[in-house]
Amino acid sequence: MLDHRDIRHPELGTVRVFLVRRSVSHYPKGCVASVTGSGRPLASVYVDIYENDLNFADPATDTTGNTFVVYNPGRYDGVLVLVPDADGFEDIGWRSTTEHYSGGRFAYYHARLDGPGEDGRYTIIQSENSCVPSCAQGATSQVSLHWNGHEYLPAG
Repeated sequence: MLDHRDIRHPELGTVRVFLVRRSVSHYPKGCVASVTGSGRPLASVYVDIYENDLNFADPATDTTGNTFVVYNPGRYDGVLVLVPDADGFEDIGWRSTTEHYSGGRFAYYHARLDGPGEDGRYTIIQSENSCVPSCAQGATSQVSLHWNGHEYLPAG
């Protein structure tokens, strides 16, 4: 186990969230596992990590009630957002069955957290490389993503 935090879940009360490193063949995998105060396990989230690069944000939870985990699969940091729902947390929504670091509904690769700001909320700063004419020479842009109560979207 790498770390754990007790968080206040709006439906389930106190939930303990664990960050665990597992070895799968020669590649480490991170696991975000949670259990309710009564001991009921919640659905786990698996994420590709490099060595032990799986950490809670500080603070782990902002005023939205979302919990934030920072991971790194080997090149850029990413942010996982645990969004509470009636059964535990909403599905991260990985689009790939083989890669678990990019392309999830609540997984932001090549991203970092800013804040919490004066409103007590984190902003997710996500970077994107144009890869034109190549990824080594492409321009990198950043977008600030803000919580609207359902998802993180650019301001505006």
